[in-house]
Amino acid sequence: MAPPKQAYQDDMPYAREPLKSLYVAQRLFTTLILGIWWAAYYGVMPRSRRPRPSWSIKCCISVNFTRRVYRVTELAGVTWGVRDPDAPCSNRSLKHTRFEWVDPLPERLRSGVIVDSQVPFKRVGCFVWPKERPKIIPSCPDDEPCSPAAETSSDDTLNVDIESAAEEPVIGIFMHGGGYCHMSAHENSSTSKIPARLMKDKAFTEIHAVEYRLLQHAPFPAAVQDAAAVYAHIVQRHQRHATKVTVTHDKAKPAEEDESGKAIKVLSDYLTVNATDYQERSKNKRENDEIHARVAVETANLGCKIVLIGDSAGGNLVLALARWIRDEGLLPPPHALLLLSPSCDPSHAFPETPSSYLPRPHANTDYLVDTPEPRALLQRTFLGHNPLETMHSPYVSPASMRVLTAFYGDAFAASVADLTIAQMDTHTRRFLRTMDSAPATPVPATPVLGFSVPAGLVTGPPTFASSAASTSDGRSPTSLQRPVIASPRGLSLFSEFPRACVVLGDAERLEREVTKLVGAMERDGVGVHTVWVPDAPHDVLMMGWWDERVRDTVWGEIEDWVLKL
Repeated sequence: MAPPKQAYQDDMPYAREPLKSLYVAQRLFTTLILGIWWAAYYGVMPRSRRPRPSWSIKCCISVNFTRRVYRVTELAGVTWGVRDPDAPCSNRSLKHTRFEWVDPLPERLRSGVIVDSQVPFKRVGCFVWPKERPKIIPSCPDDEPCSPAAETSSDDTLNVDIESAAEEPVIGIFMHGGGYCHMSAHENSSTSKIPARLMKDKAFTEIHAVEYRLLQHAPFPAAVQDAAAVYAHIVQRHQRHATKVTVTHDKAKPAEEDESGKAIKVLSDYLTVNATDYQERSKNKRENDEIHARVAVETANLGCKIVLIGDSAGGNLVLALARWIRDEGLLPPPHALLLLSPSCDPSHAFPETPSSYLPRPHANTDYLVDTPEPRALLQRTFLGHNPLETMHSPYVSPASMRVLTAFYGDAFAASVADLTIAQMDTHTRRFLRTMDSAPATPVPATPVLGFSVPAGLVTGPPTFASSAASTSDGRSPTSLQRPVIASPRGLSLFSEFPRACVVLGDAERLEREVTKLVGAMERDGVGVHTVWVPDAPHDVLMMGWWDERVRDTVWGEIEDWVLKL
């Protein structure tokens, strides 16, 4: 069943029939004709006349063709490669994956920005690579997917495995790209080239491609809810159980010793932590340190390594999920993030004034379009009922100038404002790491996201928190009814984030914002391995026509990084 017509399509000139069909038909026809012209033109002209001299004729045609097709979304609201997230998929129709349902996120884990009375928690479909479950992956009773909502005892007694597994599987959770309006997790989707290649090269034991809800089906935070449900599902499946150890919700007892004198690891129950209790206890640095130490123990007792993978908008979702896991402290963090041309500043479509809009770079070398009005319509639909200020939340636009200024101050924001790959050398990175995190003097009151702070009371990054009480609909103080820009535990923007591998082409339109992301992550001590792809457009690993030698080099670097985990 096709999704209902969205409100944003009412403002698009060719979104109504019969103009829609006529526009799409002529656009495709003229693009095919232009394809012949491009082949002849670039075949005759010297390489210096190509968008990048290193590009083959096939690369030139691929970028120009895709750019014209993407324009159809802006003017006619056409989406492609999508499927209904509520629809099942027969495993008989799948060659390389198996389809599984994951239960909705358990109520005990529902806290923070993902709680929204107008966005229900739902079960989530996953396309799991490979088709046959590897023997190292634990099976659940009756061969059914493990439910993260499985009940535990009412007391504080937990089952903990003392011995580590002989071999730890590396589990990937893949969030596909497509601007939150295109593509799907199905194995035939264009973005599925990414998990397919990672599995072919045996970089991962298993990859769960998440069929999260696109903006046509539900607004933010639906996609984060779906990603969190799959993450909790994998955590539940790979918990180790063997020896009983008693812990409390406040903190674990001191490490006991077995008969041989070896310390017994204690694992607290991160699947049954009460969200309200957590929020009341997470008020200061001491409790932040306790939570950090507890989560470290939980991670050590998790029988696998989890890597969050995302390309383009999927990278945006990976960053939001990693932030929710860190901020709420209810689940162990992932082992690493693999970000492929991540979208990290959607707020770019909402300039302070029309005259302050700065076009993204590389208009002639990338297929992404950058017209602010259509992008703003899509982003507004993505926000749904949430206030427009939510677009400047770290959960949506972590690399926006407003967020960077709030956390690090004007000096840092100015230093990364126009940073490019070519400028991201050792000297620049050392400078970014050693800068002051925020102004050293009190900051005057500044209304951001609907909040203000009394002048003279702020000596660090501004925090714009709501009252401690929950809202009338049961949403937590960090909910997006009153969005906040700071971490609820007073952390910096990317502190306590897992290590990351970031892939980015120096010919793509997201170069500036992704470079800001890398600078901010390195500033907060995150171990970032950057793979700069010369002359590559956006999300080059999922493109159909490109230089395979270039892509093989990138895949090699990614796989080496995964092996070192």
